[in-house]
Amino acid sequence: MMRGDERKGLFIGELARGCQLCFPGAKAVIFVTGTCDDACFYCPVSRERLYRDVMWVNEEPVSSLEELVIEVQRMGARGASITGGDPLTALDRVVGVLMALKENLGEDFHVHLYTTGRQATHEALRALRRAGLDEIRFHPTSPAFVKAVGRAREVGLQAGVEIPIAPRMEEWAKGIIERAMKLGASFVNLNEMEIAEPNARALLARGYRESRRRPFVVEGAYEAALRVLEWAQEKGYPVHFCPASFKDSVQTRNRFRRLAELDRRWYEEPTPEGTLRWTEEIGGKRVVVEAHPTRERTRVELGEEPPYD
Repeated sequence: MMRGDERKGLFIGELARGCQLCFPGAKAVIFVTGTCDDACFYCPVSRERLYRDVMWVNEEPVSSLEELVIEVQRMGARGASITGGDPLTALDRVVGVLMALKENLGEDFHVHLYTTGRQATHEALRALRRAGLDEIRFHPTSPAFVKAVGRAREVGLQAGVEIPIAPRMEEWAKGIIERAMKLGASFVNLNEMEIAEPNARALLARGYRESRRRPFVVEGAYEAALRVLEWAQEKGYPVHFCPASFKDSVQTRNRFRRLAELDRRWYEEPTPEGTLRWTEEIGGKRVVVEAHPTRERTRVELGEEPPYD
């Protein structure tokens, strides 16, 4: 039976544990490296990160495992997702991250990882399992990489597949889902294809356009996902559709709310949008400043009363 709604997502079966923690914003997003052996035309990763060997936690750059753990603790995370680039191009670093998270936050701290599967050898997967990885999600840039699902299951990892969806990709998606299920995948996630500055030119060249009804996503991606979900429901496959609106208005906002509440200074007040507000005096005038928890200012309003006594 299909459950959910258009804004938050639709799913058949049970949501993966990683998704359950993402919804309330309880997972830290660890961008472990921008290096990658692929060049997907739809990749939305920003130019300041893609193909660059940099680390970020949520929206903060970090340069060491110590800084990384501090940022994860700062938001009171109950889990983390490791992403890139392709994290397995920096396997030793990922193993170090996993060990640091488990050592500092406990064995119950849930971690999932995204990778294409290109570098997912038995040796690499065993190293991830020993370091404490709980869940692995393959984004197979080639149908051949779906075989990595079987290898992950052999070493004892919970494995799933996560792929983009847009018009003209339905049959490709069905083929990936069929192969993944036969290899023992626990779930498949369909991500509504986003259109952003890094991938806009490539998408436009392929005839894709931005939706008039759903900003920043490809026109018809939602309808394409529905067609695949209806097929999956007939097959009884556990498939989850994650709309771009969920990431922006639910997941990210909830993560900011969590961080704002835990990290606020004595003079700051969290807002329902996940920002922080405080009052300053500038040029003899009292102003209200609003910023993300990163302290990057989003708005300054003149002549308002402070939001606290």
